[in-house]
Amino acid sequence: MEEIYVKRNPPVNLRPEDEKLFLDAYQVSFRVRPIHHLENVAILQDTVFSPSHMSFYATHTHVNSLGPLPLGKRVVYCALKKWRTIPHGIWVKDEWSANYFHWMTDCLPRLWLGLNTGLSDRVILHDSYRHLPYVSQSLELLGIQPTYYQSQENIWVKNLVLTPRTSSFPNFHEDLTKMTRERLSVSPKSTPSRLIYISRKYANKRKTHNEIDVELLMIRHGFEVIYTEKMSLKEQIDLMSETKILVSLHGAALTNMLFLPEGSKVVELRNNGDSDTQCYFNLANALNLPYYYTLNQGDSQDTIMTDFTINLESLEETLNQLKN
Repeated sequence: MEEIYVKRNPPVNLRPEDEKLFLDAYQVSFRVRPIHHLENVAILQDTVFSPSHMSFYATHTHVNSLGPLPLGKRVVYCALKKWRTIPHGIWVKDEWSANYFHWMTDCLPRLWLGLNTGLSDRVILHDSYRHLPYVSQSLELLGIQPTYYQSQENIWVKNLVLTPRTSSFPNFHEDLTKMTRERLSVSPKSTPSRLIYISRKYANKRKTHNEIDVELLMIRHGFEVIYTEKMSLKEQIDLMSETKILVSLHGAALTNMLFLPEGSKVVELRNNGDSDTQCYFNLANALNLPYYYTLNQGDSQDTIMTDFTINLESLEETLNQLKN
């Protein structure tokens, strides 16, 4: 395995009393499993099996590796399915991948690893991914041809490039993350100057109770209020290329910092007391983007599921600091 060491800068507007929230993220290490080139292997549902090695590669296809019983059930379930043979492909997904953040920050870095082998230029995905706009649109922008398979069939792959996760969550492989920026970002037509607040008004979870007050505050400070649910991936990338400051509540919209020009700034509206949910702080560091934050009252400590009341005073203080 490859051992990766990461050292991160603290938030630009760090208050001394908040440092305990970030301390564990300042220096970390993680291991990356090797990439495999496998010949004549089977894709059974969501796993890869090599008959010649009599081995499943569940550590590469799942975040939480599968034990003997789940693997056995997959064999029984797939026994009567029809087979289809494909010449080659790259495996990049796991059980978290059907999500904007994980597709952009986990799957695309794995795709770069696979493409760098020169063994295949196609990514293998379940048919459900065909209906995820950010998947189909990103592959189209990259000129990558997907090979989709359906639930009622098994796939026999003559040459499979089996990529590993390129980092442990919530960390990032910095070189591969920057490669996503390089391959999908566009050059701004002028010096980035737009101030963007991405609202979660139309999201199905993690909303803000005082969203109207937040939007009015942002507008007063010269920010545009954006709803990414109404935008294509290309439109979001173009918007980010012109953005000087990006502000949003913790959520998938902050993944769009991938497409910010160097020197742009990121503000995350975080859950008060949460020292675990560091993915966007870590992503900003991987991209060398100045990171700012505010702490806000969540209805619970479960940042992923809770709704928030935004601390307007803290937000205004941070916006004034950014202006100065």
